[in-house]
Amino acid sequence: MIDGLRALAVLPVILFHAGFQIFSGGFVGVDVFFVISGYLITTIILTELEQGKFSIINFYERRARRILPALFFVMAISIPFAWILLSPFDLASFSKSLVATPLFFSNFFFWIDGGYFETTAELKPLIHTWSLAVEEQYYIFFPIFLILSWKLGRSCVVKLILIIAILSLLAAQFGASYKPVANFFLLPTRAWELAIGALISFYFSNTDRVDLTLKSRQFLSGFGVGLIILPIFIFNKDTPFPSFYTLIPTVGAAFILLFCQSDTAIGKILGSKLFVSIGLISYSAYLWHQPIFALSRYYFSTISLMKMSALVICTLLLAALSWKYIERPFRNKNIVSRKIIFSFSLIVSFIFIVFGVASANLFGSSSNSGIEAKIAKALLSTNAVYSSNMDERKFIKYRIQYENLSPDVIVLGSSRIMQIGEHNYASKVINLGVSGSSIEDDIAIADLATKKFQPSTIVIGLDPWLFNAKSGQGRWKSLNDEYFSALSALQDKPNSSLINIQKTEIKESRLVKFSANLYNSINTQKFDASNDTPENRDKIRRDGSRVYNTTYASKTKNEIDSGLDDLLNYAMATYDYSKKSEAVFEDFINHYSRLYKVVLILPPYHPKLYERMKNERQIYLKIESQFRDLAKKHGIQIIGSYDPNKVGCSSADFYDGMHPKDVCIGKVMSELNRSE
Repeated sequence: MIDGLRALAVLPVILFHAGFQIFSGGFVGVDVFFVISGYLITTIILTELEQGKFSIINFYERRARRILPALFFVMAISIPFAWILLSPFDLASFSKSLVATPLFFSNFFFWIDGGYFETTAELKPLIHTWSLAVEEQYYIFFPIFLILSWKLGRSCVVKLILIIAILSLLAAQFGASYKPVANFFLLPTRAWELAIGALISFYFSNTDRVDLTLKSRQFLSGFGVGLIILPIFIFNKDTPFPSFYTLIPTVGAAFILLFCQSDTAIGKILGSKLFVSIGLISYSAYLWHQPIFALSRYYFSTISLMKMSALVICTLLLAALSWKYIERPFRNKNIVSRKIIFSFSLIVSFIFIVFGVASANLFGSSSNSGIEAKIAKALLSTNAVYSSNMDERKFIKYRIQYENLSPDVIVLGSSRIMQIGEHNYASKVINLGVSGSSIEDDIAIADLATKKFQPSTIVIGLDPWLFNAKSGQGRWKSLNDEYFSALSALQDKPNSSLINIQKTEIKESRLVKFSANLYNSINTQKFDASNDTPENRDKIRRDGSRVYNTTYASKTKNEIDSGLDDLLNYAMATYDYSKKSEAVFEDFINHYSRLYKVVLILPPYHPKLYERMKNERQIYLKIESQFRDLAKKHGIQIIGSYDPNKVGCSSADFYDGMHPKDVCIGKVMSELNRSE
């Protein structure tokens, strides 16, 4: 029956990650696993404690045999495919997860790295290991807790577990509203799910159990299955999780454990050969499915229903093989001794950690990876290319170097103006925006671009952090040499405000070059997108404007609202006005306004975020006024507004709190089009 319940847990998880929309709440299968795990492990510990033979060493030996061999095998197989398919930045992230996984720290890593329901989560081969980390962290503390509290008596232990479970559940409910990402990944808000299983184990070990009639058990076990199946189809990524909602599938799992026996209808179904067979390979299936799906999404631009169905079957076949040839032999003490399993675990963990650290360092910067140059070259012969996590500054540098267009308009700024292109501007445009753009970026890129092109107009995005000395925007150093070279063109006098800035040297190691050459020789990542139709990967049009992936472009209201706190503070958590930065910017626009028409643009914010700015952070309003005064002072045209109402943009016109969609940017640019 337990194996049948495992099958009921793993299949929805696999189908959810496969992207079958009907299984929008399939992630609840992990919660069912937590309950099962809490029940089984507590049963083992209780049995041995009652017999007076519980051993921490034996306990962790069993955990190592159960968890590590198959996990390490899947990780090892994933590495060469990651090198072949992943971009350098994605490979660096994958390499870090190789470090976090054997340390059972991956839930913290993926919490810091993003979120389970984020756009890029489906492209992370090892993101599913977060649940293994939660379990193993729980089992570091739980056996020690039982040993220390055992002398207090069973009744006291049960009460303590119940108190911990209630506190953990309350923390989850609170965290779902205020810290949803941490809430999802971390043990304190997940412990109650494992504790449910633990409490069931204590109940079964009690001789004073209530014997229910077959009819009652039929009903309650059927009701339990319903509680698991229902959220699989009605929950989705907007459902606060974990929270009180999570009680539905976890209580369902508890009901099955408590009331489902071989003489019930549900017991017969879960005990059938099909369900038991899937349950036996459920752990391996869970391990295999995410790397297969994630790496396939890199290889295929789109995955049809038929292809994904084939990948699901492939997952189950590989799971059966790894169960037979990896899991079973390592669990057999006659084949693999304690000494071997511990030595194997330590040595292989060390190898993964060392390899992961080295690989993460090598690909943490794409300075020599060549991906930026590849994408820039690919844009020469197509209408759009697939984007990638890369050093955008180096991409722009190569873009300018290779591009053979003759743009009338150059666009500079951050990701907030990346929607400006020929589709919403009545001129030939090249958008050279970079995420988190700073004054240094604008100066370096403007210099490179105007040396290559002969534009009539330069459009410059005005972000509120431009004059913030504590913005933390230091990515411009990828254009370190270009920036300092551009300064000479702006230094009209010895006492220019641009003098006395320290130059930073950036050195590249031979090892990075060697690794980049090896990577480039085997990597097969595709860039030609043929068209600019939205897909599951971001795209860059020939004019430099962006086409965002379908997941990001279809964020729900709840998803957008949950991110407003972070965006309110983006590069503005602390505002330290820099008079020097303003002087630098004035020198910059004065220099280029003598040669070209310069237009300054204030990209709008989401209506809800702007309302919060008015109520909580009026510095944003002051900064907009400051930009308008600056434009007036120098006789430069300024368009747009941080206030979406002034531009005519609604909530539906934004990807998130700070990135306007094409339609919104089009309304801003119409002001410029009319003036021309």
